[in-house]
Amino acid sequence: MIDMEIPQKVHDSFDFIKKYEPIDENYMLQQVLLYGIRDLEQEMAIKLFSEGKITISECAKMTETSVGEIMELLAARGVRSKITIDDFEEGLSNALDIFRD
Repeated sequence: MIDMEIPQKVHDSFDFIKKYEPIDENYMLQQVLLYGIRDLEQEMAIKLFSEGKITISECAKMTETSVGEIMELLAARGVRSKITIDDFEEGLSNALDIFRD
């Protein structure tokens, strides 16, 4: 079990939410951790991809999204692919060769 002090901001947020929704604090804390870890994973995946340390497929897997969804997110964040036109054309040529055989 992790022993930690919960910041006052979290307590204040919980109190605000409980005014409108009768939600158990333990459940709220679990949700905060789950959403927080998803955000952290997403930020780390984007950083690693933009640094060329992981592929777009690995980025999608890390964020538990599809490749299409992660491509949209990367584009929205202004992260550009490091794939050149030559790389794309070579990949396309290799794929076409596979289907021709």
